[in-house]
Amino acid sequence: SLAVVLTTLAGCMTPPTPAERVTDAAMALNVAARFNQLDVAVAHASKAARPDFMKRHAAWGQSLRIVDVEMASLSLPESDMAVVLVDYAWIRNNEGSMRATRVEQTWKDDAGWHLVREKRVAGDVGLLGEPVPEAPPAGPDKQFATRTIHEDGAAVTE
Repeated sequence: SLAVVLTTLAGCMTPPTPAERVTDAAMALNVAARFNQLDVAVAHASKAARPDFMKRHAAWGQSLRIVDVEMASLSLPESDMAVVLVDYAWIRNNEGSMRATRVEQTWKDDAGWHLVREKRVAGDVGLLGEPVPEAPPAGPDKQFATRTIHEDGAAVTE
């Protein structure tokens, strides 16, 4: 009968594990941030971490653009604490170089998983609002030297 089928199906459905729940929360935050929906992303941060989160991500969608985001790993050192490594590919709007940065995010389960801390652990500086050292001015392009052959057959490389 239908009642037996529904009871059987209900018994098969298990609640999501802590790892599944934190994965969902981390993906929601990082995908929203990647698409410059910081109001959605910051809702996944703890109340205490929100002002710092907004400060660190102020340049996102302004002076830099997130090209890709990928979760690299997840660990649960405690039942209510998770560490997520996230890889970002990004570009500063005033240059054309693709950059890559790995960020360690710490999450806490306090009536739902919330980001409590994040820090750059590898890769390019500047994604999380860190000061970026000035690049040295570009010198003349020596990669493609000019070779001039004069009428007398003398060759000069410039």
